[in-house]
Amino acid sequence: MGVSRRTLALQTGAIAAAVALAASACGSTKSSGNASSGSSGNVQGSSTAGRNTVNSATVKQGGTVTWTIEKTVEAWNPLTSSGNTFDYAQVTNGIYPDVYVPQPDYSLVLNTDLISGDPVVTTATATTPQKIVYTIQPNAKWSDGSPVNANDFIYLWQAQNGTNPNVDAASTTGYSAIQSVVGSNNGKTVTVTFKQAQPFSDWKSLFTSILPSHIAMQHGDVAASFTWLDANPPTVSAGPMIIAPGGVSADKSLIKTIRNPQYYGKAANLDEVDFRAITDSTQEPTALANGEVDGIYPQPQLDLVNRVKSINGVDYHINQGLVWEHIDLNLRNTALGGPQNVDQTVPAKVALRQAMFTAFDRLGLLNRTVKQFDSQAAVLNNRMVVPGQPGYQDNVSAMYPESGDLAKAKQILTAAGYTGVGSALALNGKPVPAFNMRYTVGNAIRQDTCNLFAQTMKQLGITVNVNSTDNLGKTLTQSDAQHTYDIIVFAWVDTPFPNSANQPIYTTAVQGNPMSNYGYYSNANVDKWLADATVNPDQTARESDLNQSDAQVTKDAYTLPLYQKPTMIAYKNNLGNVRDNPTQIGPTYNIQQWGLKS
Repeated sequence: MGVSRRTLALQTGAIAAAVALAASACGSTKSSGNASSGSSGNVQGSSTAGRNTVNSATVKQGGTVTWTIEKTVEAWNPLTSSGNTFDYAQVTNGIYPDVYVPQPDYSLVLNTDLISGDPVVTTATATTPQKIVYTIQPNAKWSDGSPVNANDFIYLWQAQNGTNPNVDAASTTGYSAIQSVVGSNNGKTVTVTFKQAQPFSDWKSLFTSILPSHIAMQHGDVAASFTWLDANPPTVSAGPMIIAPGGVSADKSLIKTIRNPQYYGKAANLDEVDFRAITDSTQEPTALANGEVDGIYPQPQLDLVNRVKSINGVDYHINQGLVWEHIDLNLRNTALGGPQNVDQTVPAKVALRQAMFTAFDRLGLLNRTVKQFDSQAAVLNNRMVVPGQPGYQDNVSAMYPESGDLAKAKQILTAAGYTGVGSALALNGKPVPAFNMRYTVGNAIRQDTCNLFAQTMKQLGITVNVNSTDNLGKTLTQSDAQHTYDIIVFAWVDTPFPNSANQPIYTTAVQGNPMSNYGYYSNANVDKWLADATVNPDQTARESDLNQSDAQVTKDAYTLPLYQKPTMIAYKNNLGNVRDNPTQIGPTYNIQQWGLKS
């Protein structure tokens, strides 16, 4: 059901799953649209109050709903680096269950269909390790009749604990801290024992997207089977939905899921939920108006929002959630850093990075783009948590003013020894090279962001060439000559687990380990603070760890947070219990409750 860590906002015109809010923890709710002649909707802002009950309704049994995703499904294992994508997870949320399910207000709810009673937690001491004991429901089973048991938990741990370099795990965080996973009571009791010195504060983030170990074992060892599960549509389900026989179209643009008749929990209301891929987000309102689809989840842009408002019989909502937009630098670039981690600490290079971020008018960007359709949007000033999550504080604006400060930026460069400030920037007689800045093709707001950034840099004497990328994932990993960047704008889709979620993003990359630290940022103190946040039992201490890390990243000028990326959901108003979940799990978190209103 869930997506581990953060996922990237990969879509061309919509957000994804890499996971943030607006400026106030108590944003107001205001109505918009025309309920009498068109759609009805609201801009909820950053307040999480009431999100779990939006569109609650009594629904009838039966019916088919077609939901929009924005990528054709090319990977089926949500726990691999390729499968860890928001749109893919929308399909598998109803098939592969989670132990804890993130709710729209960021709270966590135990999946009581799967787990009987709250897990028993033994707190770590100087002599005893942390332990978690789960009791699986006696009747929990896969759709082929095989029981859901400890073997499924053991398989997930083996695949994600980082000991096998051949396993393509999207994240090892938390799993690498586990010493053993043992089954008892005919496999219905699972005891997870952590390593003596490695308790894990975000243990509720573990055991998401439970995979069928009995199917996996038919396809080789852990590495081979993990890959097989990624390449093949699920043949069994332990959730309320299952892929229909022959339900995957040849081009993978249509996935038909039907009610799982063997589901051990409360049955889904709908007979069928079909997922249709529309890769051009500008076509989504048309498909909704024509009845080709019943719901869409696009990135809101002014024209798209206005078109949705005009559609009769449609409800829509705009929120700020856990998706946040940011500008990142590639610290392997020799002007910004270099081939060795120590290169990025050279004072003149730090000054260049700081000047670039100081000059940029983030508030002006917001006013020209997102605020055109979301008046609640505000500049984001923290990378680790967002407003509405514990520990949020502003660690950015004192150094990088929200409206930018061009004069201050020029002073920084001059003091660091740069010449040609404002015309043709150079250091020690050597021109600062032109930088290549990338955005996702088709994303107008990101294109605007890049153009505004380039215009600002020109005023510092820096040339920034703006280019789109057809594949954000390949570009972030710089997999080939056509997919490289010096500067890039993209989004993370956060989870409700900031302590462990941030560690892979900002921790110094180690060769051979899975890495989400795409810009090669390295700071030993940040490594230490983020490691402590994953094990420290004290909430206040963990919040301090995150904020110290965030303040250091600000000082080091690796990434510049821009704003919480608005989420938008629109659906036919005859649908009940369909709502936005602006966490990494998305709207299909409660797919079994969806239905046609009575």
